[in-house]
This record gives sequence, C-alpha cells and structure tokens, in this order.
Amino acid sequence: MMVGEATASAAAEAEVVHRLAHGDALSAFDCAAGARRAGVDSPRLRYLMVRALAASGDSLGAMHLYEQFDLAASGDVDSLALAGRIWKDAAFDRDGAGRTEYLQKAAAAYDHAFRTSGADFPAINAASLYAMLGERERAAALAEPIAAYGAAGNYWDLATRVEALLLLGRGEEALLHARAADTEAGTRTGDRASTCRQLARLAKSRAIDRDHAAAVMAVLRPMPVGVYCGRMFRAGGAGEANARAAIARALDTRPVSALVGPLACGADILFAEEALARDIDLTVVLPFAEDDFIAQSVASGGGEWLARYVRCRDGAAMVHFASNARYVSDDCQFILGSHTAMGLAKLRARELETAAIQFAVVDPAAAARPDAVIAGTNADIALWRDHGGVTATIAVGDLDRRLDFPPAPKPPEGTRRGLYAILFADFAGFSKLGEAELPVFAQEVMGGIGRILDDFGDAVLFRNTWGDAVYAIIDDPATAARIALAMQERLGTLPPGLGLEGHQAGMRTGIHFGPIYRGVDPVVGNELWYGTEVTRTARIEPVTLVGEIYCTQPLAAMLALGNARDFNCDYVGKVGLAKDYGELALYRLSRRSA
Repeated sequence: MMVGEATASAAAEAEVVHRLAHGDALSAFDCAAGARRAGVDSPRLRYLMVRALAASGDSLGAMHLYEQFDLAASGDVDSLALAGRIWKDAAFDRDGAGRTEYLQKAAAAYDHAFRTSGADFPAINAASLYAMLGERERAAALAEPIAAYGAAGNYWDLATRVEALLLLGRGEEALLHARAADTEAGTRTGDRASTCRQLARLAKSRAIDRDHAAAVMAVLRPMPVGVYCGRMFRAGGAGEANARAAIARALDTRPVSALVGPLACGADILFAEEALARDIDLTVVLPFAEDDFIAQSVASGGGEWLARYVRCRDGAAMVHFASNARYVSDDCQFILGSHTAMGLAKLRARELETAAIQFAVVDPAAAARPDAVIAGTNADIALWRDHGGVTATIAVGDLDRRLDFPPAPKPPEGTRRGLYAILFADFAGFSKLGEAELPVFAQEVMGGIGRILDDFGDAVLFRNTWGDAVYAIIDDPATAARIALAMQERLGTLPPGLGLEGHQAGMRTGIHFGPIYRGVDPVVGNELWYGTEVTRTARIEPVTLVGEIYCTQPLAAMLALGNARDFNCDYVGKVGLAKDYGELALYRLSRRSA
C-alpha cells in the first residue's frame, strides 16, 4: 500500500471508529462503504464496515458481508470475535431451538477467538454465552480470571470486568466498577449502548441478577436521543437571543446523545448550532429538494440564515431527505419531513438502548391559537404525545415572524394529494415459465396475492397487476408492512407445477411512504394514483434481493414513530435504484420474533 493510500485508509478507519463510538452505525456503514467505492480499502476498513452493519441490527447482511470479505481468514482477534457478535445478534432474532443453535455458534466463535489470542474481550463474551446456555461452570472458569484483575485503564477493560463480576454474582462490586466505567466512557454512546444491550440480554436469560443488572445499566445507559421542532422567525433582536438562551438551557438541563431535526430558519438552526457547539451528534432531515427547502424555509426568514444553514448542514453527521421531490405548495411534504425526523429519533434511540425526547420551541402568544390542524409545531407536539412521547416545551416570546415566502408551483384546482404507503412486488423467475405453467402461476401465485389483499379489506385503497407485477396503495405504513410480510410468507414455498426447480424464484418487494396524487385516468377513466414517490417505489423492487422486502427510510421511520413492535427494519445502506434513479437509504423488513 502506497503512503497516500495508507493515509486515506487510516483517515477513513478513524472516522468510522468515531461514528461507531458515538452510536451512529448507519453513518459509520455509509462512511466505510463510500470510502471503498472511492478506492480506499484495507482489511481494517472491511472489518469496520461489517461491524457497523452488525451494529445497525442487520445480522443477516453482516454475516453475508463477513463471508464475502473472508474476514475469518485474517486470524485477527477482532475479526474472529466479530463472527461471534453476528451469530449472537442473529440468535436474538429467533426463538426456541433456533436461538439456542445460534447462541452455540456464537459461543464457539468467541471461544475460538479467545483460544487463538488469549484476549479478554472474546473470553467474556464466550463466558456470557455459556451462562445463557446454562453452562455456569464453564462461564465461571472464563469470568474468574477477568474479575480478579486490578484497576483497568479504559472503558472496555472496566466494562469487561463489570460483566465478569455480574456473571459471578458479585453485583455490588460490579456497580462500583460501573461508576468508573461511566466516567471513562464520556460521550461514547455506542460503547455504552453495546454494554447495556449485553447486560439486558443476560438479565432476561437469568444468567445474571436482574436487579444488579438494572442498577449497572442505570449508570451506563446513554443519554436520550432528541428530536426538535419549533417556530421559524427572522434573525437578530430579542427574539433570537431569547430563543438561543432558552434552547441552551433546555439542552443543559436535559442532555442528549444525539439530535435529529430539520434546518429551517429560526429554532431549527439554533438547535443545530447548539448541538454542534456541544459536539452532539446531529442528523438533519429535509422534507423535499434542498433548493426549494432553502427558498421556502431558510431564506424566507432573511438572507442572514443561509450561511448558518450551510454551516449546520456541513457539520451534521448525516443529512437525510424524506423526499427528493420538488415543493408543490403542499403541507403533506412538511408533514412527511417532520414525521420522518421523529421516527428516525425513535429508531436511533432503540439502537442506543435509550429513550427519545422531543424539544419544541413555542411562542406563548401563539400557543392558544390552533397553529395548524395537520402541520406545524403544535401538530408535531400532539402526534409525539399521542404515541407516548415526552415533550420538553420551550416557551419563547418576541419572535419576529414576518416571513417572506416565495411563490411555488401549485397543482390544478381540485387536485387531491395525501400520504400513503406504496407497495411494488414482482416474481423473480417469471420469465422462465412456459405456456403450460402460466395458468398455474396466475391461479396459485397471483391468486394467492389477491387473496392476501382481500384479507386486508378497505385498508387496500388501490391495486393493479400486469404479468407478474403487483402495485398497491395502502392506507398506513404498518398495514403495508403486514401485507408485504404475508405475501412473502405465503410464497415462501412455491406451488408444484411451475417447473422452476434449479432457478432462483420468489417475490421481490419494495414499500415506501410518501405524498401521492389521487385522481382519474383521463384515458381509460379508472382511478389513478400517481406521483414522484410512486415512481421511486417502482425503482426499489428491481434492486431488492429475491425473497426479501426492502423499505425506505420514511416507511421505517413511520413504523418506529407508531411504536410498531412486530417488525425489524435492518439497515441495508444507500442503494443505487433501477434506471439511474439515484441512491436511496433502504432497510430490510422482517417480522420480529416473539
């Protein structure tokens, strides 16, 4: 490796490590993948890329990538132990005998890494897995030497000793070392979350005392993830000074590990500036095309905001778009952006084993008025609370709300538009069917899909099909997810008589959530559902793996916002869509085990 290549690789590795330590697995994975696409590569970077994917919750994808990179051949202790981490995560996606099988695989992988290296990290993980499997003596034999060590000098040494002491039933000693680990961890929320997740699993399996585990987790748990919203206003004057001081007090009073939200003039940009000043991980969510957002929501408050917007955008760990579509004077677009931000905050909090909290800047003079029935700060507060969330309201007066909005395109009078879930699916292997098999396919495969859609009744607002393709509009994201999973499960075993033995066959499904026009087809007179988001969903299905369901970030966020607990959404990464339709952050949807 040349000197320049080594420097670039080291820089990429350091950035991925930094993002993982702060609990941002999604951006860590994208950072590693982006570096490799740019020609930067190293064994360590490949290891970190797999580790980031595993940390995001996608154990299936992580194991596939682990094997693709042949990490086991490196003999490196971290790479060997990573196999155990992936098998362990996969185990907790299963129940019964399936979980036991994967726990055994994980224990064997960690044990092998320990025997190869003698390192404590794989030893304590092997000990914990043996304890979960009921092999207490074997677990104690690995834990006792670790518990006997003197004071350690870094977080992971301390956390390892805490775990060993808990496995040996010495909870009070573990709590003392947990307080030292808390001091050492600082703001490394990813490290804290990993420890809390491990202890929660041990406690649930009764491998350690639940009360002692809860006390240790209370010390080490990461601070909450915040999502913010608030008033747009002009820069300067008493209003901005009051708002900045109030936001600073709120963040000092209720510290957070990460902040998620948009970048409109006024409260949004102040939140982002305060986050960057405190080294709080910032994720920006924009509702639609950036140029239009700047015109509508940044420059409308005065030209002073633009440079501040750019600094915040460039300083954010990640910038997401709820949609890349242009603005068409539709509240649905702002609603999608705010709902996506709220859902992403909940997803991030789940990943970090912590809670999510909403911060909302309100104007006391306007609070008594209905700000907006479906869009705006008051609506965001109401929705968050409806889903059981906690809101910290920040009352700020003297805000200069004289905003200057530019004209924007408007659909023709009478045009209807709303937020809906969109599903596209097709059958891989259809082109292999002969004339004799087509009636079997129509009756058994497509007929089965039709019966599933029938089962969901009026929730399916529209359906269409041609050949092997299915297109449906569904009234809400959770129902769309259930329909997609029902289709996947119904067609998991192909009916006899299709003649597809030896061919890769099965459904590929893409689902999305966004604003759609609803009208009448002027040519044939049928009901018509159309728009950019429909086209975007159609471009997801061709890049989906056979037998899988891929969903977009807005849909995954909606499931999290609505507290849907029967699904897993595992990050796949930014995927290039079919027909050069750009890249999109996609998630693999699966049914969560009991």
